[in-house]
Amino acid sequence: MLSLKNIDKAEAQKKQSQKIERELPYFVTIVSLLAASGFGPFTIFQKIKEMRLLPMMRIESIKILKRIELLGVDPLTAITETKEKQTSRLLGEFLSGYVSAIQSGGNVANYLKTKMKGAYDLLENKEKQSVEKLSGVIHGWLTMQIVILAVFILISAVGSNPLTGSGTQTNSDPPYVLLLVGPIISVFFLIIIKGMINSSIQEVETRKIIKFGIPSVLVASILILTKVFASLQIDAYILGGSLIVASIWPTLRFMKIYRLNIDAETSTPQILRDITEARKAGMGPEKCIIRACKRKDFKSFNSIANMVANKLEWGVVLNNIYEVLEKEIRNFQVLITFKILFEIISAGGGNVNSLDSLADASEKIHDIEKNKREMLKPYVIVGFMIITVTGFTTLLTLDSFANINEEKNLNKGTQPVEAKPSSFIGTVSIALVLQAWLSGLFIGKITKGAYSGGFMYSINLVIITMVCIGLIQLHLLNFNSLLKHS
Repeated sequence: MLSLKNIDKAEAQKKQSQKIERELPYFVTIVSLLAASGFGPFTIFQKIKEMRLLPMMRIESIKILKRIELLGVDPLTAITETKEKQTSRLLGEFLSGYVSAIQSGGNVANYLKTKMKGAYDLLENKEKQSVEKLSGVIHGWLTMQIVILAVFILISAVGSNPLTGSGTQTNSDPPYVLLLVGPIISVFFLIIIKGMINSSIQEVETRKIIKFGIPSVLVASILILTKVFASLQIDAYILGGSLIVASIWPTLRFMKIYRLNIDAETSTPQILRDITEARKAGMGPEKCIIRACKRKDFKSFNSIANMVANKLEWGVVLNNIYEVLEKEIRNFQVLITFKILFEIISAGGGNVNSLDSLADASEKIHDIEKNKREMLKPYVIVGFMIITVTGFTTLLTLDSFANINEEKNLNKGTQPVEAKPSSFIGTVSIALVLQAWLSGLFIGKITKGAYSGGFMYSINLVIITMVCIGLIQLHLLNFNSLLKHS
């Protein structure tokens, strides 16, 4: 029992350490820039205490401030005592070096700048490692899909009892339960990757997705379950059509959100670089922001950037501007950058070196995110290929086996039964449509960072699957006919 408690405690500490280290680069940036602007440890931690964007660092700052304010401990001593109780080794090393640099009278700004660069290099390496882990998960998902469909085809071909060795198709029902395994595996993998991907792209509101999607899916489910159109063999098209209709609104909504986030992430380093260059020319900090944000080449981020400039011209304080900015966009990278910028300037900083370092950090963050997206893009093609190939191959193979059995029955003088094979293909088609839709969500989460980004892929995959179903049902493609022609 004690061992289990120790394991749980170790696991909790590990998760806490991971959360802290995820926020560490931004924490180091804030400390470095505020210290370079002339602020001491106590003031720096007071400012971090107010930052909701960094919840773990905020907790650590509160711990340090409590020791200072309630126990009357010296700030450097309070930092040292907090450092010794850290679950994160990297944070402990940073705090230790920070205190040591101050106490020894060394170049604190240079030390912090070096640690800031190292923190972003570490973040870049972790992002590359996360892509490699995702690659392993994707390959596992692809392998499972292929294996399940291969097993289903094999069992369907030799009968529900392949161990008899007769090699003949029995009259037992096909193994329909295997059709559920593919979608279940996709749902399982969707849950797995949830904790593996940290993205600044927000999800579309779930309640609105349900609101727009439930009616069409509900109507389709009723039509399929009541077998209203069973004789027409169009249940797969009914389900596919309902899933497409349900996916249209979240697709359009997410495309708008995604475009704004990408434009914001691209524009923020440009704004900071313009502010830095204008500051070098001797322009005041606020005027630098106004000039940089008034540009018209930020695409969908134009309105928000111009809003920042206009409010500054009207004399609105930076904290109020940030609150409005936070309501307009929820991208973490953009918000944390503007928060640091506003904190530096409102605290009387805003010197050229601080702004230059912030611009470098923003460009580094943008490059890391951009490279990560580029590394994940090829998996869109891989996902489309595997779903198209497996779905098409499954239907083509099963349809060919049905035709072979029909020809055997004709040769024996037995009246062929057309209903069961058609019904069988129809059931398989429904499962493949559902699998295609779930696969789109999986690909979207991987490449866009949000499940909502998968609705667009789901629409395309469902359409491709329905085209494959149509080709097979109309007998435009068949293994037997291909072999005869050859």
